[in-house]
Amino acid sequence: MASSSSSSSTEHTKFSILASLFNWISKTKTSSRKRSKFRKFIDTFCSPSDYFSAVRLILPNLDRERGTYGLKESVLSVSLIEALGMSRDSPDAFKLINWRKGGANATGANAGNFSLVASEVLQRRQGTTSGGLTIGELNGLLDKLASSENRGEKTSVLAALINKTNTQEMMWIIMIILKDLKLGISEKSIFHEFHPDAEDLFNVTCDLKLVCEKLRDRNQRHKRQDIEVGKAVRPQLAMRVSDAHAAWKKLHGKEVVVECKFDGDRIQIHKNGANVHYFSRNFLDHSEYAHGMSDIIVQNVLDERCILDGEMLVWDTSLNRFAEFGSNQEIANAARDGLDSDRQLCYVAFDILYVGDTSVIHQTLKERHELLRKVVKPVKGRLEILVPNGGLNAHRLPGEPYSSLIAYNMDDVEKFFKEAIENRDEGIVLKDLGSKWEPSDRSGKWLKLKPEYVRAGSDLDALIIGGYYGSGRRGGEVAQFLVGLAERPAPNTYPRRFISFCRVGNGLSDEELDTVVSKLKPYFRKNEYPKKSPPSFYQVTNNSKERPDVWIENPDKSIILSITSDIRTISSVVFSAPYSLRFPRIDRVRYDKPWHECLDVQSFIELVHSSNGTTQNGKGYGDVQTSKPTHVKSSWKGEKKRVSVVPSHLIQTDISDIKGETLIFSNVMFYFVNVPPTNSLESLHKMVAENGGTFSMNLNNSVTHCIAAESKGIKYQAAKLHGDIIHYSWVLDCCLQKKLLPLQPKYFVFLSDGSKKKLQEEIDEFSDSYYLDLDLSDINQLLSNINTSEDAKAIDYFKKKYCPEKKWSLFHGCCVYFHISRESLTPDWESLLGLAFRRLKLEIFMGGGKVSNNIAHATHLVVLIVPASDVDFGSLVKRNIFS
Repeated sequence: MASSSSSSSTEHTKFSILASLFNWISKTKTSSRKRSKFRKFIDTFCSPSDYFSAVRLILPNLDRERGTYGLKESVLSVSLIEALGMSRDSPDAFKLINWRKGGANATGANAGNFSLVASEVLQRRQGTTSGGLTIGELNGLLDKLASSENRGEKTSVLAALINKTNTQEMMWIIMIILKDLKLGISEKSIFHEFHPDAEDLFNVTCDLKLVCEKLRDRNQRHKRQDIEVGKAVRPQLAMRVSDAHAAWKKLHGKEVVVECKFDGDRIQIHKNGANVHYFSRNFLDHSEYAHGMSDIIVQNVLDERCILDGEMLVWDTSLNRFAEFGSNQEIANAARDGLDSDRQLCYVAFDILYVGDTSVIHQTLKERHELLRKVVKPVKGRLEILVPNGGLNAHRLPGEPYSSLIAYNMDDVEKFFKEAIENRDEGIVLKDLGSKWEPSDRSGKWLKLKPEYVRAGSDLDALIIGGYYGSGRRGGEVAQFLVGLAERPAPNTYPRRFISFCRVGNGLSDEELDTVVSKLKPYFRKNEYPKKSPPSFYQVTNNSKERPDVWIENPDKSIILSITSDIRTISSVVFSAPYSLRFPRIDRVRYDKPWHECLDVQSFIELVHSSNGTTQNGKGYGDVQTSKPTHVKSSWKGEKKRVSVVPSHLIQTDISDIKGETLIFSNVMFYFVNVPPTNSLESLHKMVAENGGTFSMNLNNSVTHCIAAESKGIKYQAAKLHGDIIHYSWVLDCCLQKKLLPLQPKYFVFLSDGSKKKLQEEIDEFSDSYYLDLDLSDINQLLSNINTSEDAKAIDYFKKKYCPEKKWSLFHGCCVYFHISRESLTPDWESLLGLAFRRLKLEIFMGGGKVSNNIAHATHLVVLIVPASDVDFGSLVKRNIFS
């Protein structure tokens, strides 16, 4: 129980006491002493009726009563400069803005620690005597800081805080604002010391204030609380395993479901009638999803009160598949702004936690799957469920991998994992179907297996072209690197240009990193963007996420790093290379290689294109678990330097376990020029084999049918020399209908001259038949074969995006002809009508329309006449057209 001295309100306790506690805890090494000191503070200086006022300052990252401050280090540094009335050009202002940088002209020993750099600046402007700020006053000012809508308001709050504190107190307030106190004591330890049931209660409510109010007496145990609709719950977590064997061993004897691990935002949907909340794993409510999803949820989640656990993804309607991770916010904003797009938000529910008035987390996963089927009505591409029977599996085409299935042995797990990798999924999750749902549990009821846990992508030798200063213990020194790939040079010459590729920092020990930095330090050149351009050797985007703190002044002074990563690549916007890496890390430093032998960007693109969008070196699952990743070398200097991996397009697909279903493709040999994102090459090969056909890994005279998804690439150009090229949809349609369909013109991507002569009286230049009827899918297919110079949908999208107000596009698509009736006009009326004409002409132009001098080209006729005049529009139109 609290002592008598705690009878006064916590709000009246001086913040200087809490700051002293922070100082003591941060300097103490023993965890038990840290916990006991925290307990003593709570008992001595806090009132049981108001523990929250203090605890929210001790655990600022868990406080959801207060909104976000919108102040990261870069904005906070500028706000502090303004609050202190400093010149932007002063040495102290330079220190704050360049808080990561070290050295004599920068922030010195405290580099990389913003709060220490700030306290160094504040020390010369604040006294050592406390200003008497109380915990209550501090919370009031922090509330005001969070609710401030512009930097000026935030600056005035910071100025008030500076006036009421000393340097030490202000340093801790800055750390509270940044939500990182660096006390060296875990959230779990603080919860346990506060009350034995505090962590459990927080896990099911994510409500720090509720925890403080319900658990006032540490000696009184709290009955375990169940989850509630509208209160975020900490998610069930999956334990990481190294391979399929370890996963199966962990769940041996259990009934196991294995699921695709989708690469999206883990979101809990709480539905309460028409009110829908979208809670992230950090229990933030992502209201931006409401415009794109709430109507779908309200209409298709059949119970009024419900909690779903799942993944928020983006569905691409043009490709009929999920888009790669990273576009959720963009699509949510487009839905909010009412913009049309081929992409839309899609929620995949894999668990259900609450139905009606009852929590169901105590039921088995198998039982919860049945509830999920009953409660959620799937809508393709908008709302899906992930269950072993039905759900997303109902949409799969022949040859495509399952999204979820029951695994009966380790071979099932390995096969499912292999298919997930080939489909470029994030990985797989194995779950015990007999398990209950436990908030924040990672005990092994759920297991996750990702490609990078088993095997990395090929090692890529990239050149360091820039560096980024670190923070914390790496403050003041370069801790990460911007690496680039060479632009392929002419034979027997060195590369002269390097393309920015990715940012990497993990993988080296402190000693190895220090060695690299010390070797490069003499050649660092400060990045002074936008005053000075990057060195001419480097092709960069100058994106804020790419922009390094220093450049390597000349590539011949640099060092090659061998980079490994998740095998999946991502389309790059931040960097100049067309693809970048997910979770890159340094495998080793290549001191043995000269700068000019780094990988060239063309070889990297070839690797990606030949490996279904990955950096995988072509070996099958299980073949590389004990080996080092294969290196991909530059091809700049003759044949010896070409890519040293065997690309997957040259590796024969294993069809030994394929059982034949039909013989529709007997006597047919396929060669796949390229494949769509929705199907892997292997899945199409297996589809062909299942239906009696054969396939070739290279283009030769035995090939009877060349198949392609798009009319692009070197392989496509080569296939055109061979003969006709058929769209992959013909293969899918044949398999679906279980018969060999005639090759109608709509199925051709390219026609050879011989075929054109045979069909020239039946089809037009785009392979559209003059005689056969087309359905909507046929028209879409024909249009996709046409290379258009401009994308009308994209134009419409950007017109709406950048001209959101209707007045700017009011006359879009209109062409107006103005007729001024000049019969019997006085000079005054003629002047007035002339002014009206010029004003209306400008209105049309401002609204996106056109004005024509010829009525025959116009969509609209506007007549300017004096009041009470009559006009015969019929004769007017005829007269103008014929004249």
